[in-house]
Amino acid sequence: QERLLKKVRRKIRNKQSAQDSRRRKKEYLDGLESRAAACSALNQELRKKVQDVEKRNGSLLRQLQALIKETSTKPAQTGTCVLV
Repeated sequence: QERLLKKVRRKIRNKQSAQDSRRRKKEYLDGLESRAAACSALNQELRKKVQDVEKRNGSLLRQLQALIKETSTKPAQTGTCVLV
């Protein structure tokens, strides 16, 4: 009788422990999926920023090259500097 009662109690504890374990695992996986989604969104946003910066960098480089070309073809100008 006593052994049977212990066996039933152990089965109940094991069942509860297994349920808790599955619940914790599900919560953990849900958290990971949520973090993965947030990281993917941030990654997408950062890729767009990099693309915009690269585009702007290319534009500034072309402007700089045009200015260098423009100044190298002009004769040197002499200027006067006044100190106050």
